[in-house]
Amino acid sequence: MQLKKCFLKNFRNYTAGVASFDEHIILIVGNNAQGKTNLLEAIYFCALGKSPRTKKEVSLIQADKDNAYISLDFHTMAGDKNIEIVINRVGKKQIKINGVALTKLSSLVGALKVVYFSPDELRLIKDMPEDRRRFLDISISQFDKSYLLALSKYDKVLKQMNAILKKHLSPELTEQQMCAWRPQFISCAEKIINTRIDFVKNIRSYARDIHYKLCANEELNIAYGYTLPDNRTLAEHLERELKRTLSHSMELGYILVGPHRDDLTLEINGKSCKLYASQGQQRTVSLSLKLATMEIVKNECGEYPILLLDDVMSELDEDRENALCRLIQNYQTLITATRDTLTAKKKTIRIQNGNVKADK
Repeated sequence: MQLKKCFLKNFRNYTAGVASFDEHIILIVGNNAQGKTNLLEAIYFCALGKSPRTKKEVSLIQADKDNAYISLDFHTMAGDKNIEIVINRVGKKQIKINGVALTKLSSLVGALKVVYFSPDELRLIKDMPEDRRRFLDISISQFDKSYLLALSKYDKVLKQMNAILKKHLSPELTEQQMCAWRPQFISCAEKIINTRIDFVKNIRSYARDIHYKLCANEELNIAYGYTLPDNRTLAEHLERELKRTLSHSMELGYILVGPHRDDLTLEINGKSCKLYASQGQQRTVSLSLKLATMEIVKNECGEYPILLLDDVMSELDEDRENALCRLIQNYQTLITATRDTLTAKKKTIRIQNGNVKADK
């Protein structure tokens, strides 16, 4: 998979700008607040239909404009493709692939596959479990449509069950209404949990190897799984836990059991990354997970996704920068930086105030 060209109009600080990507490694250079990250954001938006930086899509549109426009040309094993997106101030965004309008956002996911790293990715290590679940969901959904479908259905069922709990009905009536939703809840939860377990099993060895290449004296371990007592199946375990926690769920007004409550465990040399890792270690662990995801997507789809690295080099010493450059040789990578210090062979794009000033 390889990007070819991106055209932006009224997107962030790009009134109208075109960037071409005809090399393996692309270095996007410019001072702070010139539009380097905005360019990566637009590419990410074409892959997942949302921004990695904000939930308020109207903020992507220039203040005096009615809409923003993105057009992205890229090549896959299946041939050349184009994604067009119009983001409106009113109404839904409009998305086309090769000129054909999409009716559902899920139809976009997977057409262009990306793995994105930014300074905010430290949340993956140090913040709430939902950040780690989001990493799993975004990674898996790009190559497993059935997982994306299960996530969507699970979210709808969960909202219905939480709505019942908020009605404060009698225990008997609550249990009666819950029974109608449990089969769907358990079916979707099984799919999500089992797929996450398989993904983590697959990513573990890649992430360990990559992390060791970046930090030779550290061993990374990743875990996500269930210990099922009394030889129960996962479905039996979920049903039993839903019933066991029903009283407490009624008090709180939300379901306490399921994949929406799960977490990913990350350790360096047997110690929790969240509790004990330095900021530099957290950054390297997050980067290792993202690079390992590149390998998993390649195994599942037959080609690498696009790697988007936002301001990653500024925090790496020379040895780790050189190690990273060796690791990214196999796939197309876009890297933003305030200055050109990268020794690897690359194409350099220079950005100034939302304009591609030099392209060489």
